[in-house]
Formats: sequence, structure tokens, C-alpha cells
Amino acid sequence: MDVLVQMKRTGNLLNELWDLTQQLGQSMDRRDEVSTQMLVAMREEPLAKLQAADQAVRDQLEAMPDREEAAQLAEMLNSGQPADPAQRSQTMLCDQVASNRRRLSQVVQLDRVLNQRMGREKSAYQ
Repeated sequence: MDVLVQMKRTGNLLNELWDLTQQLGQSMDRRDEVSTQMLVAMREEPLAKLQAADQAVRDQLEAMPDREEAAQLAEMLNSGQPADPAQRSQTMLCDQVASNRRRLSQVVQLDRVLNQRMGREKSAYQ
């Protein structure tokens, strides 16, 4: 299941983004402007790779010849619930999707805090 591999890659990218975001917060706490600027720039790569991974999954869904199977897979990606819990591959996929959602939520929450600290009234989250 190629989508499972892509979701695992996404999980790794989200973990990398989480780490960089934490480091960004630490550099801001130290008031280290050079490190802060460097870390903001470093976050661009995993963000671009996340966009590419998302597009690859979308492309894979569109290329599936069996539209019912594609709809079932899309539903699992959206809901995080396996269509057939007895199928280990579906359970693994849904577990990875749930893990990715949790990590993404953590990244977004921390990013929101850091963005507001950096931008104050010009925050992207205003």
C-alpha cells in the first residue's frame, strides 16, 4: 500500500517540523536572532516536502482505476477509520493517519504561539 509509505514519510516530516519548531521557540527564548532566522528558513524544506507528499497521495487517489476503492481509501484518510478493521494494512494506515494528525495539531499549536510572539499584531493567526 503506497499510501501507507507516504503517510509514514509524512509522519517523519511532521516530526522533523516539530523538532525545528521547538528549536525555533528555544532560540526565541534566548533572543538569538541569527538562530531564529536560520530555523525559520530551515522549516521551509519539510513544509515543501509535506506539500509534495500530500499532492502525491492526491495524485495516487485520482489515478486509481477502481473509483470505489479510491473513495474507500479517501474516506480512511479523512476519517482515520479502517473500512475493514480485519485488514492489517488498513489498520496500520489509519493508525499512522491518526498519529500524523496528532503531531500536526501539536506543530500548529506551537507555531501559533511562536508566530504570535514573533509577529504580535501582525501574526498570521490573527
